[in-house]
Amino acid sequence: TSTREGIARAKKLGLAKSGLADVVFASMAYYALTMFDPDHKARFFALFRHPIERAVSLFYYHQVAEWEKDERTYRPELAGITIEEWLLHQRRGDGDFKNFLMMVILNKNHFTSKDLEKAKEIIRTKFLVGLSSKMEESVDRFDTYFGWADNEKRPVCQEEAIKSGFNRNSHPPVEEGSETWNVLADYMSYDLQLYDYIVQLYEEQRELFGATMVG
Repeated sequence: TSTREGIARAKKLGLAKSGLADVVFASMAYYALTMFDPDHKARFFALFRHPIERAVSLFYYHQVAEWEKDERTYRPELAGITIEEWLLHQRRGDGDFKNFLMMVILNKNHFTSKDLEKAKEIIRTKFLVGLSSKMEESVDRFDTYFGWADNEKRPVCQEEAIKSGFNRNSHPPVEEGSETWNVLADYMSYDLQLYDYIVQLYEEQRELFGATMVG
């Protein structure tokens, strides 16, 4: 379910109706919805990262991710250039990372203020949101909401995946307010507005968990 073809196959095979899957991982939210129907509903849960931090991290990940099978992910030709040079390629149309979050939610590339409001409404009504900047609390929320908190493997997973982490890639940061940051912010204006709303929604959803979780 990580590709459109995989999602179509899962739908054809009746994955949602079968009841065999408790969790479905899918990065293409727009298409993932097609697997479900009014009698077999789903709830999205997702960890959201600041759009600029995500873009910078992805640039450096492209340089080193030789273990990735997708040729679009491992791009060794980027290892010899700076992020500023990469942005010049973006301006010339070599690749597109602009407003990635909006694109994933709405399945389109050009946006208006109405599209932004639509994306907010989709996330508000269909997503339990988490923030990568508040990883442990976010995962605790997911576990509590879906009833996974008592799983015997949880402590091991929490230590390996949440506290210690895996597949991390250290890289130089882009300072907020720098020219590079501002160029990225201009590219991602809709994503940044949507992310600000997600941060607000994260606080609003705290009410779902009562006083047991304090950030």
